[in-house]
Amino acid sequence: MMKIKQVLLLILVAIILAMFLSDVSRLVVAGVDSPNVTVGTKMSIRNVEPEVLNVSINDGNPITLIPNSTKKVSCIAIVADYDGDVDISSVNATFYDPQVSFDKDTDDNNYHYTNSSCSVNLSYGTYNGYADDSYRALANCTFDVWYYADAAQWTCNVSVFDLSGGSGRGVGNENISQLLALGLPDSIDYGVVNATSVSEENQTNVTNYGNVIINLSLEGYAVTQGDGYAMNCTYGSVQNISVQYEKYNLTNSNPGTLNLTQFEANYTNLTSSAVVKFFNLTVRQNDTQNEISKPTYWRIYLPKGVAGNCTGHIVFGATTASGS
Repeated sequence: MMKIKQVLLLILVAIILAMFLSDVSRLVVAGVDSPNVTVGTKMSIRNVEPEVLNVSINDGNPITLIPNSTKKVSCIAIVADYDGDVDISSVNATFYDPQVSFDKDTDDNNYHYTNSSCSVNLSYGTYNGYADDSYRALANCTFDVWYYADAAQWTCNVSVFDLSGGSGRGVGNENISQLLALGLPDSIDYGVVNATSVSEENQTNVTNYGNVIINLSLEGYAVTQGDGYAMNCTYGSVQNISVQYEKYNLTNSNPGTLNLTQFEANYTNLTSSAVVKFFNLTVRQNDTQNEISKPTYWRIYLPKGVAGNCTGHIVFGATTASGS
């Protein structure tokens, strides 16, 4: 019995010694003759969040709006999902003036626009130096921007989402330029006027179709600019009405019949060269109707020597210059 126990003990010791020598052998092979041992690491990643790599607005050019209309502005983004571009579920974007608005603000034609469903192209070729591959896509977010949108530097904030609910975001910036534009009727009709009399008052409304506060520049001519006349008539010994006989008031109406003295006291002479007058016509704020319109008041005096039908021109100009 004692011999059997001794044999079993020897066998156990031999097994333990063999295991120890095996471990020592492996340790020696891994880091022989060196105090430091470097081992490699590895893993696989799934469901990474998508990214926005680049955002370009209006192909990198300042935006010029269209009077009394909308301009389609494109915000184009290169988006990527390293689980594969087919994992991209949607892209949306906001376009806003960061001086007065923010990404999650409500839409307003003056300063904030939203596109909740941008188009996504998985095979776009190359854009802005980014070549198409199995991870990248091109998102095109368009906005119909109204003519009275703020003249300022705007931000396009693009968000991309994947099928797992992950998201990424990127921004770009571009300027909306100042737009100076007026709306007026086609003509000012003084009606039938007797010779050596002052016409009835004509009210002509001026509408701001731009995106900045404006004053008016005014000048008149009969046939060619600078000719010194307000109108040219078909008959009479003179046939031309001097420009100073056509007058305006930009602030007050003076209804009723006026004689020449009253006319001259209450109205300002039109001139044959442009003169800037203070008008302070503000920018549209109402998204349902254009409330930005102001009246101007006009009359003309008919001197001796003119007859028949008379025609002329008044040049209304929108300007940011200060006026008298």
